[in-house]
This record gives sequence, structure tokens and C-alpha cells, in this order.
Amino acid sequence: MAKQYPTPTQNNDGGGEIDLGQQLRNLLDHKYPIALAILLGGLAGAAYSLTSTPVYRANGMLEIETKQNQILTEINSLFTSEPSPSEAEIELVQSRLVVGKTVDDLQLDQVIVPKYFPLIGNMLHNLSSDVDPELTLQTFEVQQEWLNKPIILTALNNKSYSLELPDDSHIEGQVGQPLKINPNTTIQVNQILADDGQQFVLVKNSKLSAIAQVNQNLSVMSKGKTSPIINLGYTGTDPEKISLILNSIIDNYVSQNRDRDVQMAANGLAFISEELPRLKNALEDAENRLNEYRTRSGSLDIPVEAKGALESLIDIESQITTLRTEEAGLAELYTREHPSYKAVLDKLAVLERAKNRINRQIADLPNTQQEVIRLTRDVETNQTTYMQLLGKQQELNIMKASAQGNVRVVDHAVTAEEPVAPRKKMITLLAALTAGTLAAAWYLLRSATRPRINDPQEIEAMGLNVSAIVPLSPNQQKQDNMRRKLKSATAPAWLLAAEEPADMAIEAIRSLRTNLYFSIMEAANKVLMITGATPEAGKSFISANLAAVMAQSDKKVLLIDCDMRRGYLNRLFGTQAEQGLADILSGKLAPAQAIQPTPIANLSLISHGSQHDNPSELLMDHKLHTLIEWARQQFDYVILDTPPILSVTDASIIGQQADSSLMVVHQNKTTPRELDSSLTRLTQSNIHINGVVFNGMARNAQDAYHYYAYAKYSRKKQS
Repeated sequence: MAKQYPTPTQNNDGGGEIDLGQQLRNLLDHKYPIALAILLGGLAGAAYSLTSTPVYRANGMLEIETKQNQILTEINSLFTSEPSPSEAEIELVQSRLVVGKTVDDLQLDQVIVPKYFPLIGNMLHNLSSDVDPELTLQTFEVQQEWLNKPIILTALNNKSYSLELPDDSHIEGQVGQPLKINPNTTIQVNQILADDGQQFVLVKNSKLSAIAQVNQNLSVMSKGKTSPIINLGYTGTDPEKISLILNSIIDNYVSQNRDRDVQMAANGLAFISEELPRLKNALEDAENRLNEYRTRSGSLDIPVEAKGALESLIDIESQITTLRTEEAGLAELYTREHPSYKAVLDKLAVLERAKNRINRQIADLPNTQQEVIRLTRDVETNQTTYMQLLGKQQELNIMKASAQGNVRVVDHAVTAEEPVAPRKKMITLLAALTAGTLAAAWYLLRSATRPRINDPQEIEAMGLNVSAIVPLSPNQQKQDNMRRKLKSATAPAWLLAAEEPADMAIEAIRSLRTNLYFSIMEAANKVLMITGATPEAGKSFISANLAAVMAQSDKKVLLIDCDMRRGYLNRLFGTQAEQGLADILSGKLAPAQAIQPTPIANLSLISHGSQHDNPSELLMDHKLHTLIEWARQQFDYVILDTPPILSVTDASIIGQQADSSLMVVHQNKTTPRELDSSLTRLTQSNIHINGVVFNGMARNAQDAYHYYAYAKYSRKKQS
């Protein structure tokens, strides 16, 4: 079973705690991709802001005048949970009564939108200076099943068009002529101002749907209690249209408020007009009956104690008549559960109880006095009620003629000059931050799910010896980028040790050469195998440059490209790929015939050779042993560059012929599990790893500081 090694995200003594310093270094290692993500996110946000359709906002203000006593209103609010007048008015502004009339007046149930290419079509149109296409409808009526469903209109020219209906059928029509599609569907286009082929989306919304869409863009807020101020706002992309819609809502609300007072006055007048003739007849009849009774019984005065009861009774009857008039007006506007209606009914109940109590008091008097009081009460009550209704009739006529409601328009709707959306700076900033955050989260997540070796100490914690730390070379990075652009095959030969001998990576490889001389390079220890766990660890880079610096120390060195599948050492030295290792192992060439000189003195190369279907089978042949033994006799050192150990089994075979072996690990590319698996495979093949080369140490890694400092010192010294 393979050994379990600590991962980079774990503390060796922390019980699985997250190493914040390690995570910070991980982000610093990827600072350029994260910075690029921030830049691209900011550019995307700026592009969206510049190309999106601006949204404007219209504002208006109303004042609600209340006639209630301020002190009583505030005291009542402490003991009741009924909504305040402002809350009720806000609900009324957004009601179907008010908004529905605006929908009907402005035909807001008709939606006409130009159709563009999805996602980017509208953005490109906003960037261009083209005039917006227009379509004017005279009639737009559809059957019930087609409400809220799109109809696609395509302009054939400025005189004709075609329609794609919700049932997928097509029909053509002429501008200016009504097109009757079925008994309940008629469309008449009055004008088309658009290029041929321009499409429009037509939607006939149901009234409820249109009201809901208006309310989505409508905002209503109140301030104050006794005389609340209501602020109204409406948003949309057409500055003129949104102010027109909001002014229509304001006018409809003010109109219904005024009409409510007019309706109450009209209902009261209707009630009075019905009551006056009846009261006049009742008054005449009561006077006649009182006179007849007095004539029969003689003159009789009402006792003093009965006069008070009679006056109270007459006053109560008068109040009851007034409340009945008010009830008639409220009945047309509210249900019996409305607070105002309930208040009138409660007052009537109190007056009725008082009336019954006085009637019981009168019933205790002698019969003659009771009759006189009753007849007198009828006369005076009818007379008072009659005169009161006459006065009320004049009052309601005046109220009906001069009704203004309790709403005053402070400010009519005006659209702001500057759009409220998109907020370009905010969107750009948020897009940049979001892109940077997502990029950082991606690298942290990738590091958590597949932790990579980031520090040489992690290798030492696995019980391995770090033979060298090779920093990342900017010069090599530039060359690699150019090679990728030129697709490698056409790139010129270029070796870092030859072109940039003072590079910090080459200095580190020279240090590796020195370590090898004093540790594993003895007289009988000439063959060195260099391998890696996975591709892109940099083993070929280490092999080629190590061979070069060894040759520069007056040693005869043979570099063999053992990767017969994807080897590319010949490209670094400008030699031929054919006539190499594969040809030697297949018996086509002798070792001496396959050796190619390189531009570096004392360094020879055997390339990977011709393509072969089964490279591993070739390595199993005894010819590999013969080649290595011959090379021992001809050269001071032999370096074997093998394929990745986890990709193929070649390294396990080649390692049997090597005296020493090095494993190349690349920072942030090789994982502890990959290194552990590689060591397990080599151990099973009885191959011992003498050391690990930590390759690609980034400039911002804390342990690489002294390498960069040394490189600067080295360059200054040479200059």
C-alpha cells in the first residue's frame, strides 16, 4: 500500500486546518490570470453598460388633505390597527379602477417591440446610430386564446407585411387595410417605418396582465400622517411615454377622488328628492290631525316636563334623518363592513335607542296629554325634518357643483434627464469584482480538490531529498510561447543554457550539477535517468540544460531522448529526429551511427528516432543494455530523458539500466498523489530515486527569493 503524505492544504500538526498562508500564495501564483479575469470582467461590464438600453424615471407628487381632527386621529391610532389614510390611498392609486383606466386610455395592453438577434442584436442596435424601427396599429383585437401570446410581424416593405400567428399559421396583409383573421381577431397596421425584413413582436395582453405590468414599473410611497404626501414614480425606456403614463395615472386618481364626492352628493340628492314630497304630505296631515283633536277636546297646553321630552325627540328625529341621508351616499361607495359605513350605522343605533327611551317616558303620561304630545311631535318633527332636508338639498347641490376631492396635485410627472439605469460605473466595478472573485474561487477550489505541490518543504515532508530548486525562467517562458505560436516544428533551435547562460534557472542547474558530482557521480556511476510523474513537469528542460552545463565543464556527455512517442530534444539542438534510439533498438543502426553532434562542445545527442508502434517492447530487448554499456565506455556521463512514469511503463524499464535517477516535480502542476504513485511504481521495479528536482519555482514564492537575488547579483557582475 502506498504511503499517505500530507497535502498542501493541510498542516502537518494542525489536524486538517486550512493553511491561509498557503492559500494566499496560491492566489499570488495565479495573480496574472486573476488580474486578466478582473480586466475582462470590467470590460464586459462596461460593454454591457454602454450597449444596454437606458432606463429613465418619471416622478410626480400628490397631497392628500384630511379633514379629521389631528389630536383625535393620533389618539385613535394608538388604540386601533386600521390602515392610515395614506396607506389606503396608495392601494387606491394601484387599483384596477385607476390603473385600468390608464391602460384603456393609452392602449397599454398592446405591446409592440422590434425583434433583434438574441443576446447581442439589441446591443449592436444601441451602439449604432440607426433610427429605431416603428410600427403603428389602428386596430389590434385577438381572440381569447391568443391573449398574452406573441404574434411575429415581418415587414415585407412599407406597404405590406406578413404575420406568424400563435397557431404557427402565416398570413399576409396590407398597410392601411384591416386584416380580419377570424371573427374575433382583427389587425390593422397604419404605418411601417423599418427596413424590409425587420420583425416586430406584437402581444395583446389581457387587461389584468397589462395592469400587472404597469404596477411593476409603478412605485408609490407616502410621507406624513395628517396631511400625507404621496410620491409616485414610473420607470421605462421611453422618456416621453413614461411621463405620459404617470400623468394619466395621476389624473385618473384625482378624477376618481373628485367623482367620489360627486357620487356621494348625487346619492344624497336622490334620497332627498324622494323624501321631500312624502315629508310635505306627512307634515300637512299631522297639522290637520292636531287641529282636529284640539277642536274636539278644547285648547290644551303641553305640560312643562313633557315639553323637554318632546324637544329631545324632535332633535333625535332630525339627527336620524341627517344620518339616513349620509347612509344613502355611502351605500353606493362602500359595503356595510367599511369603517365609515359602520360608524354611521352605530350612530343610528344609538339614536334609535334614545328615541325608544323617550317614547316610553311619554307613554307614562295621561292619555289626553299623550295624544297632544304625539300629534305635536309629528307636526314639529316633520316640519323640522322638512326644513332640514331643504337645507341639505341646497348644500349637496353646491357640493356637487364645486366638488374638488381631497387630493391636490403638487407636481405633475416629469422625466429626469439622466437615466437611472444602467449605473455604468457600478456595473463595471461589480462585473470586474465578480470576475476576479470567480477566478480566485476557481483556483482555490481547484487547489482544494486537486492539491498541487507548491513548496519544496512538502517534498521533504514525504521523506525525499530535494536535490535542486530551479526557478521559473522568464526567458524560457517567452521562448515556449513563441514555440507554441509557431507550432514547435517550425520554431528555431533554442536552448536556455546556450542562449542565456546567466539565467537564474541555469545557475540553479549548475548547482544541481555540482551536487551530482559530489553525491552520486562516482567513477562507476555514469548513467543518470531523469523522469517525471506527468507531462509538462519540465524533465526534458532539466535533461537538456543539465547535459549542456555538464559538457561545458569539459566532460563528454551523451544525451539520449528515450521518449519514442513524443520526444522533442532534437528541436532544442537543431538536429534530426530520425535515426535515433528507435532505430538502434530495432537493429537498423549501430549506436555510433545514431549519435549526432550538437552546437555545444562535448555534448552529443541520440534522438528518439523513427516512429514505432510498440516502444515499450523495443525497450525490453537486450539492445538497450548493449547501447548503455557502449555509451559507458565512450562518454563520461550519459543522461536518459524518459517519458512520464504515470503515462507509460518506459521509465520502469529504462531505470534498470541507470546508475542514478532523478524525479522532476513542477510547482503547481504535480500533485502529492502523483509523486507518491510514481515513487511506488519505481520502487516496485527496484529503482531508487536519488533526489527530486523542484522545477518552475515562481518569482513570488517565498523560498525562491535568494535565487532571484543571486540572479540579479550575477547579471550585475557580468555587466
